[in-house]
Amino acid sequence: MTDQAFDIKILDLHWIQNVDDPTDLCAHGHVYVKIGNQILSDKDAGDWTLSSTALYLMRTFKADYKADDFGSQLLPCCGHFMVIDDKTNKLLIFGCPNGIDWTILHLDNKIKHITDSGQEAIIDFEEYKTLVFNFADKVEQFYKNSAPKTIPSDESDKKAYLAFWKEWRELRDN
Repeated sequence: MTDQAFDIKILDLHWIQNVDDPTDLCAHGHVYVKIGNQILSDKDAGDWTLSSTALYLMRTFKADYKADDFGSQLLPCCGHFMVIDDKTNKLLIFGCPNGIDWTILHLDNKIKHITDSGQEAIIDFEEYKTLVFNFADKVEQFYKNSAPKTIPSDESDKKAYLAFWKEWRELRDN
């Protein structure tokens, strides 16, 4: 049961140029996000990199999130560059400074979302997981319905792209 309003759902998905380009590795789209009484994103708010958002949200199942913990916003505008951090062996996705961020905290079996303006929403953990998995599954289905992606030939880019999907599977399947 939701104590206060939190909602997130994909409104549409597309590739950056609205063309199913096998070299375009990031799914984009519009998303609806509401925390408390604040709508952070809707169809008019902008175009976001939803493949990164799905991965980031699944990461929050295991740990709290504070702005910029992942080197990017939860709703990033773009993800120009993926790399494996040599020190942590963690995938990092970098883009521009545009995007929408908020804090996510674990409280027993609940998840608390806090916007920069102080709006809050608390949702049961299982309900949150259902919302996030629904989000991630829609992104993954978009990839499956599209042309197969061309794996980057650059070794670092290839390693990062494959790490993205490996982490995705680990988070989604657990």
